Amino acid sequence: MAKKKKASKAPKKKAAAAPPEQPVAQPPGVMPGMGGSQNPMMAMMQMMQMMAGGGAGPAMVDPSALPFTSNVGAPQPVEDDDPGLDADVIRPALLDDLVKEQEAVPLGSVLDLLCLDADGSATLGGVPMGCTIAFAGPPGKGKTRSALAGMAKVALSGERVAFVVAEEGFHDPEGNGRDDLCSRFTKIAMQTTGLSEKDVRTKVLENVYVLESQYHKGHNWDDFVSKYRYLVEQQEIGFVVIDSLNMLDPSRNHTADNLSALKTYNHQQGVTCLCIGQIKDTGGPVGGEALMHTADVVFLLEEMSLGSKEIAELWGGKYRDKIDTVRAVKSVTTPIFPHPVRVDRQPETGVLTVHESQPEMYAVPGTG
Repeated sequence: MAKKKKASKAPKKKAAAAPPEQPVAQPPGVMPGMGGSQNPMMAMMQMMQMMAGGGAGPAMVDPSALPFTSNVGAPQPVEDDDPGLDADVIRPALLDDLVKEQEAVPLGSVLDLLCLDADGSATLGGVPMGCTIAFAGPPGKGKTRSALAGMAKVALSGERVAFVVAEEGFHDPEGNGRDDLCSRFTKIAMQTTGLSEKDVRTKVLENVYVLESQYHKGHNWDDFVSKYRYLVEQQEIGFVVIDSLNMLDPSRNHTADNLSALKTYNHQQGVTCLCIGQIKDTGGPVGGEALMHTADVVFLLEEMSLGSKEIAELWGGKYRDKIDTVRAVKSVTTPIFPHPVRVDRQPETGVLTVHESQPEMYAVPGTG
């Protein structure tokens, strides 16, 4: 019987090899393995935290805490022996002159009476020396004239002073008939000091420096800062009047910030600075609470309505009349007179003084 032939087995075909996996394209700046939708810096922080924590799930990091939690993106650490580490650290126990008494800069106006001595029993006799003062009020009430008269007295004492003009030109060289600011200042200085024009030139104006900083001439806050620093440091200025602080920033949006920077610099240089300011329709100063918080001293010139017969009698006015008053809102270095002071203006100079009808119950120390 014939043997059956075994069916030959067809060779098995090998399965086609799968094409190599193509890497997923990543957006620029994203490392492999990171989702393209994440912020690269945040993704890197999460990866570092997972590696440090043994694979724990990612934790969200407050960006403001990054400088304290990581060196990524933070400034390079300062070496321990770098003397800059101690530059801003003060040890009060190592200082010699711990206790000081507030000194005064007499201006010859009602502003001298609003701050009191250490125990509050008498007026300081001037504005606090070395402080940056905000003096705000309505236009035409005597702020600038009082400031100019005070500046003349300080200059006469031998101190170098600066007048920052931001609202108008100081001198008109063309002589177009206008009584310019230079002329008005000279006349106020003559009336305040009792000196002749010739003596005012040599004894007062010789110590006066005027810095014009008007925005309509293309000047801005940065320009003012550069010129102000140069003037103060080169001429060793000790007293400054700024008329007005608000006009150095015509947008009125950065008045308080500008005052803060100015105050810090004045403290470093030992400058007493009187900043004349404007008020809003609400009666508060331009710059608001932020400005009053920032200034060392705040004086507000206000209108008081005599709304009843009793109030009118108290303040020596007529029912429904309005009177001008000034009050100290704050002083960081001295006590302040706690009541409004009714003000009058000297006929010749326009300088603000205490009105004769100031109520006896609110008498300013040393004036009654």
